[in-house]
Amino acid sequence: MSAVHVHIGQCGNQLSLPLWRNYSKCRSNHGQEQVFFSLDGWQRSVHIDSEPKVLKSLPQSMKVRETNLIKGKRGRGTNFGLGYNGTRFQNDNHILDDGCEAVRREIERCDLYSGAIVYHSLSGGTGSGLGAHFIESLKENFPCHNIISCAVAACASGESPLQSYNALLSLQWLQSYADAVIILPNDYYIKHLNHILLSENDDAIKNSQISFKDVNSVIANNLCGVFAPTDTLSTSRGISLGQEPWELIRTLTPMPSTKFINLTQHMSKKLTWEALASKTVQYNSKNKNHAIPMKTISAVTVARGDKENTFMTAVKSSLDKKIRKGVNFIDWNTFPLDCWTSKTNVIGAPKDVHK
Repeated sequence: MSAVHVHIGQCGNQLSLPLWRNYSKCRSNHGQEQVFFSLDGWQRSVHIDSEPKVLKSLPQSMKVRETNLIKGKRGRGTNFGLGYNGTRFQNDNHILDDGCEAVRREIERCDLYSGAIVYHSLSGGTGSGLGAHFIESLKENFPCHNIISCAVAACASGESPLQSYNALLSLQWLQSYADAVIILPNDYYIKHLNHILLSENDDAIKNSQISFKDVNSVIANNLCGVFAPTDTLSTSRGISLGQEPWELIRTLTPMPSTKFINLTQHMSKKLTWEALASKTVQYNSKNKNHAIPMKTISAVTVARGDKENTFMTAVKSSLDKKIRKGVNFIDWNTFPLDCWTSKTNVIGAPKDVHK
């Protein structure tokens, strides 16, 4: 109801497959039908790519309007400059204008528009260059509304020698024009998947190879964990206005100079809330660079599958101190922790699984 989702480049559009599979599950909950979908059943999403290959491969099960599929004829050569400025080929520089027009039409269909969520990579030419230019155009055309960038960082041992330069230039644009930047490093999620595989008892699972499809699924679960409706931010009648992304901005990025957000997730149906929090905080601390003292301005904890309403009780007893100690908050923020709960969990796991 409040957001338009924009998928840019090969990475952003491939990420849309598991992401909208999770979003579509929210439609079964009372009052959630209009958060990610319009009244006529179409997704509130715009898909943009400089090549038609990925957009043509989107399954028909994704309810995307034909006018919201914006594609060019020539790639951007893993080059930020080419992605930002476009090519000189005839009839191939319409992507930016057509994409902004598609977003404008989706905004007019919203009952309450608060901002856009843009999914893209930091390494590719289309994701970094065109993604940065598109976010800049959105901020110029709709300056009063929020923009969240979900930026996927390539592996450190990537194939392109330009990926570091693309990421550096793209992050500079995101710092200037986005209101919040969620960094999604592939290396982090591959390490997370390896950790899960090693904990399995089945040797066949332990020796299995991790694909980018698996990585995209984990990233989609993390994003859906904070974007999907919660009971905390819903009305007394259980109707969600889709304010979760914008509450993230209010809580986690209170200052223009601090816009970067990190996501950490752990799911289990056997552990208590205290054990889940310990594993989440512990795994997050292992991926920090201990050579530089890490401080956190604020954090949001989202507990899904809380059918018995036991999470807030655990927070008041001992969980609050445990999270504060593990996250390492700055001293001057008096209220750095915000907690959201939801009785249901639709994120890539069976029912009643705690997140």
